[in-house]
Amino acid sequence: MRDIGKNIRTLRERRGMTQEELAQALFVTRQTVSNYETGKSRPDIDMLVSIGQVLETDVNQVLYGLPPEQDRQREVRYLAVGCLIVAAIFLVLTLPAPLLNEMLMRRYVGALLVMTLTYLLRPALWLVLGWCALQGLSLLFRAVRPLKERMWVRLVRRGLLLLLAVYVVLFLPSLVVGLIQVIQTVLGLPYEALVEIPEIPVYTWLLNRLLLFGLIHTQVYAIPGAALWLFRFPKR
Repeated sequence: MRDIGKNIRTLRERRGMTQEELAQALFVTRQTVSNYETGKSRPDIDMLVSIGQVLETDVNQVLYGLPPEQDRQREVRYLAVGCLIVAAIFLVLTLPAPLLNEMLMRRYVGALLVMTLTYLLRPALWLVLGWCALQGLSLLFRAVRPLKERMWVRLVRRGLLLLLAVYVVLFLPSLVVGLIQVIQTVLGLPYEALVEIPEIPVYTWLLNRLLLFGLIHTQVYAIPGAALWLFRFPKR
């Protein structure tokens, strides 16, 4: 019980909350929360119950901390999910290749759709691989840990996720047009009638650069994947 302050801080950070946010939820001052975490004062029984409710955990974990076995099991589950995602993407990229080639020759599937999916899935594969690599190292060597939850860590994490979202959005027009082309081809429309992506110089230039970069340096996407793990994604 002497580590109640440390337990509160650990559980708060796992929830991605700041001291100010926890204080507001408990209807106390930020200094009160700081005193709890540094050991200058201890919460009473009612406050312990409130802390457990706000942090969505058991009071025993506030008193004694998260059991190491439970903590490790959660990390193993994270790694298992990451490995399953890698396996699923790998299968999508490899097993259907002969079928896709045959369908391309028969024009049932547009080349634009296949290209777009490929350039989305290959970076995604290396992105998740980078995350899984650090997660696996963390399980093998406890010294490898993500950064502590801080305001700047949260901002960087959100920035990384925003950049990835922008990357996906840039490919959405070609993905939508590719799907429309598939439908038009199945309906038997002539090639000349197929819709095309509007010619927007800036967008075309940027998309071509991303395609070229993804073709030559696909493995680089493991770096933002590792960065996401380092900056606590998903939030512990």
